[in-house]
Amino acid sequence: MNSIKLQLFKQDESFNTLLESRGFKQIFRIENPLELGNVLSFTDSIKEPNVLFLFDTVSCDISIFTINLEILDEILDGIDFSIGFLTPYKDQIDYQNIKYRTPSFDTYFKHSETLTFKAVPLNIEEIILKHLKKYYTTLRNNFGIFDSFYLPIDNKEEIIKKLNENIDENVKSLTVEDSEYVNNNWPYRSDESIHFIKWACSQEVSASYRIKNEETGENELVSWILMYPDASIGSLFSDTKYRGKGFARKVSSLIILKKLQSQPNQLPYLFIKTDNVPSQSLMRSLGFKTDTQVKWIVCSNK
Repeated sequence: MNSIKLQLFKQDESFNTLLESRGFKQIFRIENPLELGNVLSFTDSIKEPNVLFLFDTVSCDISIFTINLEILDEILDGIDFSIGFLTPYKDQIDYQNIKYRTPSFDTYFKHSETLTFKAVPLNIEEIILKHLKKYYTTLRNNFGIFDSFYLPIDNKEEIIKKLNENIDENVKSLTVEDSEYVNNNWPYRSDESIHFIKWACSQEVSASYRIKNEETGENELVSWILMYPDASIGSLFSDTKYRGKGFARKVSSLIILKKLQSQPNQLPYLFIKTDNVPSQSLMRSLGFKTDTQVKWIVCSNK
């Protein structure tokens, strides 16, 4: 098999228009990370793209989009993960214009102990696994199946009005000081996840709910939601003592509102496990629609 090599390129709106004309689905997922300045884009052909890889410089996760499974298979066959995914592009990367990158970014110039492919469409899961097993001893794809949700914007003013009705004065943004507590309660935390959480808590697009603790007199963080580096919304959490009180709706409403204001041209989107009925019901009630189903793949040599 003659392997196809990926090209590193600077993604812009005209390229996104080309992707849409080529038949790429979920174009909203591809467009969203661009404004954040933390994504490296790779494709097989800038003029006639069949496959797109997005490398997130904050989470160091990889997203794959394709309209041709055969070409995707050839590309994966040509990637030597033993030298690090970014190594072939070391001299091409514009390091000065990467807005955010975490310490683990540098590990992708060598054989990474852990590699994550996020939001993998179910139809390409087996192709990815086939190639990764050459390089990694442990492949985990048992995190469950997630529904991809997006918020259609038919009447933006009406959506904003309804979201504002759910918000009160106790809904605020998260702060960097919240990061340790948020990370400790994140179900997917790892040795390095605090870097991502600090980044997320420092962003404009996050939301939290605090109530006064009658015993200590201090405002207690009881619910939150934040934005991931790919601009998806996630990590909705409410303390078990305060669930069922509508706090999740309040923080979700604020983050959606802030997302619409800070990135007016992008559709809010998120991923929810298929068996997470409460969160699915909440987001549907806020106007979200399902798009497709995806999985996470984590490979490791630890």
